[in-house]
Parts: sequence; structure tokens; C-alpha cells
Amino acid sequence: MPTKMMDIGLVSDDLDFEQGDFTNVESTQQHQRQLLINDKGTFKENPTICVGLWSYMDNENFADIMSEIRVEYARDGMQVDSINLNNNNINVDAYYP
Repeated sequence: MPTKMMDIGLVSDDLDFEQGDFTNVESTQQHQRQLLINDKGTFKENPTICVGLWSYMDNENFADIMSEIRVEYARDGMQVDSINLNNNNINVDAYYP
């Protein structure tokens, strides 16, 4: 059974507030998104994490992208069951065990 990963909520990459306080939400998808869109070096406390999806924009070898996603999600502690490309969408089945 997947673990519920709880964290401060984000809305459009900005902090989410409710009644003047941070929201506390299940954050697996939020973590996945942050790992995908941020470049290596973005997080100074751990500069080697992240995929940097935009750096693959002109790369036609989707195996490189999928491999990098699998490696970075696993480094973050996720169990990656599958990654596939369907109609220009990357679908990832990954969760925190």
C-alpha cells in the first residue's frame, strides 16, 4: 500500500493558504512535478536531483527522458512501476512505498 506523502500545498508553484495558514496535502504528484520541471542545481541543498525536462526539448530519444525520470524518482524514494509516452504525454506510475 502506498504511503501518503504529506507536505505544504502548492498552487501554480506558489504556496497554498487556507484560513491564513499553509495547507497540508498529499503531495506525491506535487513532488513528481517538481522533480520533472526543475533543473539540476535548482535546489542548492541537493544540487544533483531533478530531471530538467525542458533540457530534453529537442531530444528525440525518449528513452533518455524516461531513464532520467526513473532514476530521479527512485533517488527520491519512489517505487516506479511504469513510464510510457502516449500522444506526447509522459505517463508515470510511481509512488512512495
